[in-house]
Amino acid sequence: MEIKNIAAIIYDHNEGGLSYRNLAEKYGIDRTEVHQIVMSKHNKPKKTMEIVREVKEELPLPDDINLLKKELREARLKIELQDFMLDISSKELGIDLRKKHGTRQSK
Repeated sequence: MEIKNIAAIIYDHNEGGLSYRNLAEKYGIDRTEVHQIVMSKHNKPKKTMEIVREVKEELPLPDDINLLKKELREARLKIELQDFMLDISSKELGIDLRKKHGTRQSK
C-alpha cells in the first residue's frame, strides 16, 4: 500500500471520523488491515520513562547555587500558597478537600 494512502486512511479516521468498515469500503481493502494501519500509526501514549527523559533533556540544570536556592524558595512558596488555598476552600465549603492517606477507592 502506498504511503499517501496510509496517510489518507489515518487522516480520514482521525479527522473525518470514518469507521474501519467505511474506510475499508472507500479504499478497497479489508477492515482488519485498516485497523492494523490505524493502530500502527496511531499516536500511542508515551511511557513515563520517555516523558522523564524528555523533561531532563529539555531543562538543563543551572550551576549557580544562588539560582537553585531562589528556585527552591519559589517552589516552597508555591506549595505553601496551595496549602493556604486548600485551607480557605475547605473552610468555605465545609468539606475537607485534601486526600486522606490510606483510604481505599470507592467502587
